[in-house]
Amino acid sequence: MNLAIIWHMHQPLYRQPGSDVAILPWVRLHAVKDYLHMAQVLARHPAMRVTFTLTPSLVEQLEDYVAGRLTDRLMQLATRAYFRPDEKQYLLDMCFSINPAIIARYPPYQAILDRRHLARLNPDYFSTQTYRDLLVWFNLAWTDPNLLEKDPFLAGLVQKGKQFSVADAQKLMEKHRAIMAQVLPTYRELDQQGQLELITVPFYHPILPLLVDSRIAQRPSPGLPIPDPPFQAPEDAREQLEWAVRKHRRVVGHAPKGLWPSEGAVAPEILPMVAQAGFQWLATDEAILGESLNLYFDRDESGLVRRGDLLYRPWRVTTPQGDLAILFRDHDLSDRIGFVYQHLPAVQAAEDMVVRLERIAHTFGDQEDGLITIVLDGENAWEYYEHNGDPFLDELYARLSAHPDLQPVHPSHHLAQHPPQKTLEHLASGSWIMGDFTTWIGDPEHVEAWSRLRDLREAYRIWQKEAAPDSRTFHLVQHYLFAAEGSDWFWWYSHRNTSAQDALFDQLFRDYLAAAYRAMQVLPPEELTQPITGMAQQPPPPRHLFTPRLTASPDPSLHWAQAYRLRPEASTGTMQQAGSVIQAVRYGNDQDHLYIRVELAAPLAHFQMELHFYTFQGHFLVRLGRAQSTAFLLRIEDGSEIHQSPVTSALGEKVAEFAIPLTGIGVHLDRDEMVLFHLTLQTAGGELTRFPLSDELEVPLAS
Repeated sequence: MNLAIIWHMHQPLYRQPGSDVAILPWVRLHAVKDYLHMAQVLARHPAMRVTFTLTPSLVEQLEDYVAGRLTDRLMQLATRAYFRPDEKQYLLDMCFSINPAIIARYPPYQAILDRRHLARLNPDYFSTQTYRDLLVWFNLAWTDPNLLEKDPFLAGLVQKGKQFSVADAQKLMEKHRAIMAQVLPTYRELDQQGQLELITVPFYHPILPLLVDSRIAQRPSPGLPIPDPPFQAPEDAREQLEWAVRKHRRVVGHAPKGLWPSEGAVAPEILPMVAQAGFQWLATDEAILGESLNLYFDRDESGLVRRGDLLYRPWRVTTPQGDLAILFRDHDLSDRIGFVYQHLPAVQAAEDMVVRLERIAHTFGDQEDGLITIVLDGENAWEYYEHNGDPFLDELYARLSAHPDLQPVHPSHHLAQHPPQKTLEHLASGSWIMGDFTTWIGDPEHVEAWSRLRDLREAYRIWQKEAAPDSRTFHLVQHYLFAAEGSDWFWWYSHRNTSAQDALFDQLFRDYLAAAYRAMQVLPPEELTQPITGMAQQPPPPRHLFTPRLTASPDPSLHWAQAYRLRPEASTGTMQQAGSVIQAVRYGNDQDHLYIRVELAAPLAHFQMELHFYTFQGHFLVRLGRAQSTAFLLRIEDGSEIHQSPVTSALGEKVAEFAIPLTGIGVHLDRDEMVLFHLTLQTAGGELTRFPLSDELEVPLAS
């Protein structure tokens, strides 16, 4: 059985129109931690074959960083001898945006994290030196650990630990640029050697079917709210593909054969465009094949697809411009790498994957064109793996390279030898997330954003017809318009996804709309000054005192109807996962107690629960051990736990309710004090769930 692994590399466009500063540093940080690293791991296994996407807009940002045409705010702050109040706040907001387990590897960084709550209460609690140390540690932690161990300068910074100078910070940024300069040449070299295949993505990562006609979204989701009139720009979808091909030729040296449509989003209307642009194949998700065949891909008790004879093979789709091959990824195998194996030892995780592949090979391996396809994000999972994924990837690649029954292949090479034997008469419309488009359209913010984009597109159509622009101006307007068509803005407008930078993504989207209007010498509409993020949210209820009865009833409406409710259902990153074990957290207070109710999707007895509180008086936690019936309040001082008292609580099968005495955590309502809070659950095996994923929640108290 043949195996195609496709790693998808993508970051949004972080620079504001006309600016040489990226407002967020993720292109640089993923480059120095993941992009070069992933190619270098592959190079250690010469017999392994892997496919990568590099989104053209990502490539463009990489090139600009290396050439000195792009910097980011953290790089600018690295030159500062002192920090303004807004810069301190930016560092506090940004520089803990990493898996806490990585911070814990470095005691000086952990020491800053342990005092973060005090700086959030009063930013001047940290000295200028501490803020610089924080900036340096954040950038070090986002560097490939292999480089931290082997590069003398980087290893020296890790050893130094604190009291970093401005020169240290600046030299670290220069080192990052030097690492970034190796990324594209390394991928080109491995492509030329035949070890990896580079494919591409529509230029600014748009959802192609929604560019063609936003009404396509209603095929898998009848009645889904969309803009009225709809957005329709099939020529933009075609241009985004052609731009991607031209960029790939310039960077890689040849045209791409394969296409990963952004988010695996497909519809029959895009197929002629894909063929006309010169592609030979494209890939999407198993849910699309199932819908196309009117078949649900049922799995047995071990997760093996029962109709693998249909899933594990390429299919042919026909268009007036020629035939295309289409591959369908195994959703379960892909998500195991993305979300499951980070919790297992590397050898066990690799063995689990290989055993599953062996079962597929032994069951369905008699197909002449048999091909298992795995596609997933290639950059965001590794911070949750041991040593940035090295042990797992090395073990997996070594096992696959030597396996007698599993053959890693590039899709283009495989398809040249084994053209698809079956034709798919009808291709369903949808994406790799739930088989529909609801991540990017359907919510009130989506409809508003698509409406504003549609209005710009109409102004652009009129301008093209009436203004006869020169080629430079025309290309500039296209650049701004196409950037605004990218999927990322709509991802963060979704109620399923959230980040600490939602407002920045909203601002960037509106900035690109406004820049397109100005480039056409048209006054941007006044509405573009108004944020879209949060426009449909109801204002929070007024603060009020209330005293719930603690009964741990499964129905919160009995005694907790007046409480604030927090739902940790939104994804905080660019990889969407299954729902959290934490279903909801409710809270409120009266004059004497802060009340917390935690609702779980799994039995409470499976977990140790800790509720962490940060106040002006210090760090406190309420701990409930596994299968215990009494919770205790403790104070944390210098890393030690000081027992204070039991905590009144009520426990159900999946519900825990607590009454935390306000005086016990040093809170006095007449002082209008702030409380910061986070919750952790830990299984017997050590698996940790945190809510929120990073940072702390600010708990408003009634008085």
